[in-house]
Amino acid sequence: MTSPIQLGKTYGVLHTESFFSFLGFAKKVGSDETQKIDVYLDNKLIDTIVADKFIQKIDDMYDVENKAFTYNLPTEYIGKKTTISFKNHSSQDELLNSPYTLIDNNHEKFNEAKFMHSLNEPLSEELKNMYKPNSIGFLATKENLEDEEFVEYINQIMVDFPEYNFKALYFNKNLVKEIKEKFKKNNLAFIELDSINNIFENIEIYLSDIKQVDLKLYNYLYCNSFEIVPIGLNLNINSNTTIKQYSKSIDSHYKKFFEDMVSFGFDKKDAKKYGSSFIEIYYKKAIDKYNINIKLNINESIRNFLNIFLSISFKNHNFLKDLIEFRKKYKDI
Repeated sequence: MTSPIQLGKTYGVLHTESFFSFLGFAKKVGSDETQKIDVYLDNKLIDTIVADKFIQKIDDMYDVENKAFTYNLPTEYIGKKTTISFKNHSSQDELLNSPYTLIDNNHEKFNEAKFMHSLNEPLSEELKNMYKPNSIGFLATKENLEDEEFVEYINQIMVDFPEYNFKALYFNKNLVKEIKEKFKKNNLAFIELDSINNIFENIEIYLSDIKQVDLKLYNYLYCNSFEIVPIGLNLNINSNTTIKQYSKSIDSHYKKFFEDMVSFGFDKKDAKKYGSSFIEIYYKKAIDKYNINIKLNINESIRNFLNIFLSISFKNHNFLKDLIEFRKKYKDI
């Protein structure tokens, strides 16, 4: 039998965002009073937080407006298997779904969990500006290794561009043998991930299949990096789709670009010279600007577009820098 809601009583719920990141709410019935939450590790108080944030996800579920909270477990507590508890500061009542058992460093998902947790930590300006020239990274998760199309495509790119340094980014060291079997490039480097620092220190271009962890890392780099360019592989698009057809499908997204080309470093003359689509204008101008001996044929498969991109970007970090600045400017308008 469900207990009736009591006036003056505080209710709260805990949700896990990832293994070490949490969110939830605490609200007193019939009152607008802000609630405090005590955080315990194995019954030892380590923090007291305030439930005073508006979090859309929580409000959609519980309609509590600005009575939500987020909590990222401090790094020094990560690695030892223990129990974390969230209790109302005044009553010491546990929030629903609390306590929660944390994983330790022997868990197969530990590196991935620690890595995802690092995405919530403050990022230094030094790290934002770090990159490894002419280095391409891709995520070698179990899911990606089981994706034959992904494996085949990455192998082909490595054959087509031997001048780049390719790096397989992995969480689980038990997958290294399988990674070596799937990807035949002799000088492929292997980078074990447990922090976003590993990404900034080792690559310049990130190839993403835009799924699950891949998508989170893609979005993180897109929003936070000043030097590393994340690129979607478009493997979800039919391989028979041409660059021209793909261009038509995305041009509506670049409405602001066509309305005010000058603000983005282009003008109407570029449209007359290079073509009517965003891809033609942006990338054909880049080919001219950086004097690259390659042609963009819009009737080719969209799968060949990455070859165009990598041909322009090799030893042309300013091209990548320009693209990052364009993306950020376009996003901010």
